[in-house]
Amino acid sequence: MQYQSTPPLRRATMAVCISVALLQMSGQAYAQTVPAEAPAAQVQAVVVTGSLIRRVADEGATPLTTIKSAEMEARGHTELKDLVLEQPQSLSLGTNTGAAGPVTNLRGLGPMRTLTLLNGRRLANEPLQDQYVSVNVIPRMALDRVETLSGGAASIYGADAIGGVQNFWTKRGYKGLALKGEFAAPQMHGGGTTKSFGAIGGFGDLGQDGFNAYFAIDHQEKSALMQGDRPEQHDPEILRSLGLGIQPEGRNANPLANFGFTRAANSNYNPAYASGCNSPASLPTLGNLSTAAAPTYAPGCYRNPLYFNAVTDGSKITTMSGRLSFNLSGGHKIDMDVLNSEFTVQKFRGMQVPGSTNPFTTYSMPSTSRFYPGRGITPNVPVVLNAAGSNNGATGTPTMYIDQSKTPGTVANLNMANRPIYFQWGPAELGSAYRNDKQTNKRLVLTAEGEVLGWDYRAGANYGVAERNTMAGDGYVLYSKVQDGINRGIINPFGAQDAAGAAYLQSTVAKDYTYRLNKAYNKSIDLTLSKGLYKLGGGDLTLAVSGELREDSARTFNAPLDYVSRRADGTYNLDAAGNVLQQDLVGEVPQGVAKKLKRKISSILAEVDAPLTDTFLLNAAVRADKYDDLDTTTINPKLAARWQPYQPLVLRGSVSTGFRAPSIMDIQNPTAEVRTQQMDDPVLCPSAQPTVAGTGTPVAGRSADQVCNVLTSYWTKSPNNSFLKPEKSRGFSYGFALEPIKNLSITVDYWGLKMRDVLGAVSIAEIQQNPGKYQDQILRGPDGLIDHIVASQANRGMARIRGADISANYRFPKTAAGTFDAKLDGTWYQKNEFQGEKDGVWLQNVGVITNDGRYGSAGPNAGLAGLPQINPRWKHTASIGWGYGDFRTTLSHRYNTSVRDLTPRLGSTLTKVDAYSQFNMNVRYTGIANATITLGVNNITKEFPPLTSNSTYSGGYVTSMADMLGRVYRMSVEYKF
Repeated sequence: MQYQSTPPLRRATMAVCISVALLQMSGQAYAQTVPAEAPAAQVQAVVVTGSLIRRVADEGATPLTTIKSAEMEARGHTELKDLVLEQPQSLSLGTNTGAAGPVTNLRGLGPMRTLTLLNGRRLANEPLQDQYVSVNVIPRMALDRVETLSGGAASIYGADAIGGVQNFWTKRGYKGLALKGEFAAPQMHGGGTTKSFGAIGGFGDLGQDGFNAYFAIDHQEKSALMQGDRPEQHDPEILRSLGLGIQPEGRNANPLANFGFTRAANSNYNPAYASGCNSPASLPTLGNLSTAAAPTYAPGCYRNPLYFNAVTDGSKITTMSGRLSFNLSGGHKIDMDVLNSEFTVQKFRGMQVPGSTNPFTTYSMPSTSRFYPGRGITPNVPVVLNAAGSNNGATGTPTMYIDQSKTPGTVANLNMANRPIYFQWGPAELGSAYRNDKQTNKRLVLTAEGEVLGWDYRAGANYGVAERNTMAGDGYVLYSKVQDGINRGIINPFGAQDAAGAAYLQSTVAKDYTYRLNKAYNKSIDLTLSKGLYKLGGGDLTLAVSGELREDSARTFNAPLDYVSRRADGTYNLDAAGNVLQQDLVGEVPQGVAKKLKRKISSILAEVDAPLTDTFLLNAAVRADKYDDLDTTTINPKLAARWQPYQPLVLRGSVSTGFRAPSIMDIQNPTAEVRTQQMDDPVLCPSAQPTVAGTGTPVAGRSADQVCNVLTSYWTKSPNNSFLKPEKSRGFSYGFALEPIKNLSITVDYWGLKMRDVLGAVSIAEIQQNPGKYQDQILRGPDGLIDHIVASQANRGMARIRGADISANYRFPKTAAGTFDAKLDGTWYQKNEFQGEKDGVWLQNVGVITNDGRYGSAGPNAGLAGLPQINPRWKHTASIGWGYGDFRTTLSHRYNTSVRDLTPRLGSTLTKVDAYSQFNMNVRYTGIANATITLGVNNITKEFPPLTSNSTYSGGYVTSMADMLGRVYRMSVEYKF
């Protein structure tokens, strides 16, 4: 909250005072309790997430969920992606959302409003968006626990913790050596296999020797799963009900080219149709209108999506981490932490064909090529003579012959007349194109803590750097080299390559070519002092003060010029801003303009713990942050209380404010980010379905080829966003924790959050549906045709979200058959609503999935997810554990309720996306000295993600909420020396 905006703070403070006076502070949920067998005498005061003051983890006034690394393994986790996917407090997306990696999205407010920490301090952000951190960079082998604080934590950690904080803690000290191997494979054939290896080794005893040093490494590889490996999940009858896979398909660019005699008409004929199009890469089609009442046939070949499209992408993750720790005399501690993480997402993009930034969107072939149709290698195309008895197109385009029943008439070979032919084409021999999106995250942290003059101190210096290097993998070719190979008769676009063609085709691949590079940096120093000032009825009144100086910076680089075309004067074909206009790489465009971005943030924080009595605790905190690039100082307070009226019951509550500045990439973006899409001009080719290309009708004076179904550029980032304002928020939470009987704990929290000036991108779909409203963002050239559309960041309106977190934990009395326990952790969403624009209508977002522009880009998660956010009414994880001797078995369950699809795909009536339920089983055996053997089954009942007709999910399944691997068998072996 800014200085001049004090009414929300007064209202928030008043709400707490009233709560204290009337209820002795009904409050926020008790933190998850320590298991009953943990002796209270062994619990030590530590710094926990959400506070500066040392405390026992369940003593504070802030709710905290803690999960140990061993429990994550017991739930069947093979990577940290599984944690963020199943957490009920998070609406995180899974592995099919892009190459940024899985990120935590607490309260469904977007990953940019969740702060991810490692050992209580920030890492450098993902460089492209510079707003969040992927959990792929967290070291698993050294991981001790994960603490999650759901709800506003801006008063402790800063502006980007509106949704909450997820803090990953690694071990402080490890002695010995442990090796661990893991393997997981789907029951069904194909990809999706995970292999990993980890090791941790250390020496020195902190208690006896006063020092410890350890080093940990983990490496994991996961293979991609292609749709062709799951054909049963792409049954044509099911897909037809979703508006997908409706046969016969329209022809598209494929490895057995359809050709024509002009660049605009380049798919009239196909020499391979008669022989079946050489499945599986290509399949035959009769054309979209062949099933019409008056059928029109357009025979040819089309690309088989099962062959080229991935269900899940491949990945490699390698993390190396280490810590050197000293316990000095007088209680002082010094630590040095190092991290070097690297993960690469093998992002499959399908078969790539020339686009608008290539010299042409088609290839051409001269009649001198040995593969020219009718020369002996490539068959000519039989056609039906037209009314004039011609087959050379002089009086029209002859129809390609199918059979006498469909295309009756006199049949003859197409008269090629040595004319050049044109076609779109992609090489099947290279398989699906994929890019290697490689991200690294490095960090060095020095910390010291102890006591001086009666004050506890903690000081730290942190330096982090992240890099995102996007490279072309296999399947990406250079237009000029392919065209030259076609001209010289080396490459055959109408059939399989011979040895010379295959070798030449490999030489056209631009593998490992970096076409985009971004870096982000994080530097900070911090100091925290705390001291008990004087005695109150329940203990010391404790004050903590903290200061931090932080510099966030980013660096973008010029687009690599290796394959950028040159003009006649020798200059590179770039626009004035540095964007590439024409280049040689097929399928991706070199991106970037060199610029250094920097923001300095100065912060000061004070926190007070006041145990007024043995049963009543007040906690207050206030944080001030100054952003030098925004010339803004913000103050965010928080007031919380904890009351224990009798031993089994704890009541807690809190109110707080929050603030999130636009990122430096939002404000200081060096250039436009340009994307392209086939679409109808929403003004000059209006349609009842404006988001579906080719459904509009041109206005008078315009032809369809000018304004309908045309490739259109739009900007998702604008160079100048200085008009953006910060977001502001207010939050509350009330709840209780109850232990009605021994070993049973129940917690319930009711919480809410309200945000103003929510930052979100204006989507291209919004502009298509409301061209009058957004006419200023549709920029046209002198001819009146669209030059480009600006669909970039804006302050959209307000958002309100409310719900309840519910947990239960019970350890059964010990029996002769072993020990049993049960856990439940769930979140219920009462309300999730937002305005698409200032003072706009409130849109309800609970229990729905939509690709409507008002939702997909106007909501609080706008612009940062490739798929629309799903907001189920209820989501939970649950588990039942059984231990007997050397065995420990866990059955876990992940569940979310069904949602309603507000924008089903054209041709579908399916509007319900079914609930999702997944059971995992884990068995751990420790009966062999120094060894732990774990066997498990994920997705026991082989549930696949629910079907959806939402057009964003091109495969018909909601792949963002679960993997499509089916039943997966797991095994891990760990040995400690």
